[in-house]
Amino acid sequence: MMGFPIDLNLLRKNPRLFKESIKKRGGDPSVIDKALELDKRRLQLQRELDRLRHKKNIYARLFGFTKQYLSGKLDEQVVLSKLREVGIEIEKVDESILNKIKKEVTKIDEDIKKTEMVYKDTLNNLIKLLWNLPNLVAEDVPVGSEEKNMPIRFWGIPKVYKRYIEAFREQAERWGWIIVELKKFLEDKRFEKYVKNREKLEELYRILEGKESFKEINFNEVLDFRLLNRDRIIPYTLINFEPKHHYDLIKDFAIADTDKAGIVAGSRFYFEFKELVLMDLALSIEGITFLIERGYKPVIPPYMLKKKVLDGVITLEDYEDMMYKIDGEDLFLIGTAEHPITALYYNEIFNEGDLPLKIVGWSPCFRKEAGAHGKDTKGIFRVHQFHKVEQYIFCKPEDSEKLHEELIRNAEEFLQRLNIPYRVVLIASKDMGKRNYKQYDIEGWFPGQGKYRELVSGSNVTDWQSRRCNIRYRKKDNKLDFVHTLNCTLVAVQRTLCAIMENFYDQKRDAITVPKLLRKYIPNNTIVR
Repeated sequence: MMGFPIDLNLLRKNPRLFKESIKKRGGDPSVIDKALELDKRRLQLQRELDRLRHKKNIYARLFGFTKQYLSGKLDEQVVLSKLREVGIEIEKVDESILNKIKKEVTKIDEDIKKTEMVYKDTLNNLIKLLWNLPNLVAEDVPVGSEEKNMPIRFWGIPKVYKRYIEAFREQAERWGWIIVELKKFLEDKRFEKYVKNREKLEELYRILEGKESFKEINFNEVLDFRLLNRDRIIPYTLINFEPKHHYDLIKDFAIADTDKAGIVAGSRFYFEFKELVLMDLALSIEGITFLIERGYKPVIPPYMLKKKVLDGVITLEDYEDMMYKIDGEDLFLIGTAEHPITALYYNEIFNEGDLPLKIVGWSPCFRKEAGAHGKDTKGIFRVHQFHKVEQYIFCKPEDSEKLHEELIRNAEEFLQRLNIPYRVVLIASKDMGKRNYKQYDIEGWFPGQGKYRELVSGSNVTDWQSRRCNIRYRKKDNKLDFVHTLNCTLVAVQRTLCAIMENFYDQKRDAITVPKLLRKYIPNNTIVR
């Protein structure tokens, strides 16, 4: 047997820890009591099986002793003594005792068979119950639903249309942040300490206001975001012109078509054309290269997985209505490269020196978006098929928390290279996936929608997946332990393209400027009608 999907020893020692985590997720903690009852019953049955098998072994030896006596190889008193030990009182050993032993062994075999059936049923019920348990919840995770998701860090200077400013302010102040209009950094001496380059900041202010043609100036060149985050200040630019939504831009510039795709494939599909195709590929190449330079091993995985394999990576019954199944085959299209990367090391035993193993995976991703009815029906933000560069790490348990932060920093740095304003959000307990111990999302600013939208999600899964997939490592003392697994988006290509279009649209020239990071792939560095 592969093993249990959670640490049973920890469950027995500290059931309260599991109950509290389930309560934080809004679940019923009584399931832990049921698990403990099943585990107790399983152990009782295991002890009974051990007792019966031991008893059978004794009778088997007695049978052998009796045969040896009858063949003249053993003293009768030795056999009588052995028989008395198991409750058989006789005065003389003869052939009849062999039949008594055979009958007793037959009865023991029947008892073993019955007990094994009950044990197997109890074990299966226990594993099924444990299989559906969520991961523990980290202590610093906010308790509650989506409204408790907590912004912890901001970067960039979002352009905020006047219609959205009150919602923008309210959301910031709710979490103790202050929004400050960019011109105050130029006019108010209290904000001078945050300015790195006043001349460039003045130029950037004119560009963001729409007074000058768009030119990319990286936000890190003009403001010190470390200090701004320390003091919980969010800079922004108030704009009077209404920014365009990406679904208007893809039509205006004829760089994608969801209507034609809807005819040939259905809703939430798309055709990409011209510069958008090059930007799609460029984001993937730049993302993969970015991580290879940081020691990540590149992988392009299979785009399908078997049901049994998927059920070790996720709880399939929770996601089956979101995944595309191949008719007549025991195969599902993958929703992310994370799943086949995990499966690549199914039943693997790493050497301690091989960890951490860092992987960058690229794949198309396929999702039904069954729970998103009516949401983002226009454009290419929420679609059934998209490309994604994924970060993945296998590591020792003691390293997973710091490596989780590394994954988020990688994604932040990549978004900073693209110059997309964003915020990092610590996800609340009821909004996390059940396998996640701790989860951050990074939400990019979409000026055409006046809000932050998810671009990146990164999770520490601890040993939740590795126990189900039997992925372990051998310590220096030769003992085996389960690895921890971590995953994080680097770039979800279609969503990032949407953010680029909305942030880099130049109202003055009626063109989309290509981010500097991608310009070597795009002729003329702009998208025009």
